[in-house]
Amino acid sequence: MTDATPRHLRQSPPADRLGGRAVLVTGAAQGIGRAIARLFAAEGARLALVDLKARELKDVAAEIGAEAYVCDLGDAARIDGLVEAAVSRLGHLDGLVNAAGIHSAGSVAEITATRWREVMAVNLDAPFLLCRAAEPHLRASEGSTIVNLSSATGLSPFPNRAAYATSKGALITLGKALAMEFAPAIRVNTLCPGLIDTPMTALLPNHNQLQQTLQRYALGRLGRDDEVAQAALFLTSNASSFITGTTLAVDGGRTFH
Repeated sequence: MTDATPRHLRQSPPADRLGGRAVLVTGAAQGIGRAIARLFAAEGARLALVDLKARELKDVAAEIGAEAYVCDLGDAARIDGLVEAAVSRLGHLDGLVNAAGIHSAGSVAEITATRWREVMAVNLDAPFLLCRAAEPHLRASEGSTIVNLSSATGLSPFPNRAAYATSKGALITLGKALAMEFAPAIRVNTLCPGLIDTPMTALLPNHNQLQQTLQRYALGRLGRDDEVAQAALFLTSNASSFITGTTLAVDGGRTFH
């Protein structure tokens, strides 16, 4: 059967760009995190995968031969033990990808203090605590990396997204601060995906709103999770060895258009 994918969008054969690297990936049960896990495994990485969705996570882990850790990242008390367990199984740690996140919509008047803290706990506190717990292990490895998944909303907020936009904007700043503090041993970079065709996109209320949103995208379409995964691979591999503290928008031109 002929591959109908345009030639410039076809995936190259695995090149073992992460051969032997041990990487912890959160949010790996679906969407972007799952795409990152699959691509990293194809590129030779050994992986520890984290998510709250037990069945989906275990399916992905079984598919690619990874370790699976079911964990509520909103529970700060569990994070140090999670990292130690993953490192114990992997033997060492070369990379961390913080892809877990939760969405939140509503006006400032509608957001409760409890919901505000829930969003910050998963989208901001958890990446910070994971980076802190992983730091000594990453420093023991050569060429180690951290990639945080923020959002185009963190660069250019939409209305009625105050909690989500704040958490993602703060994550961008956290990445820059850690890049300064952890250099030169650990490179830290941030990805800002735009609207990607994932389960989170289903949170948009209706088709008309989606089409209106896409008018702000220079490329005029939803992104794919594998397109974000390729960016995460670049920032985790040695191909980006002179890049740290950067914020890369993978958003079809939304934040400049």
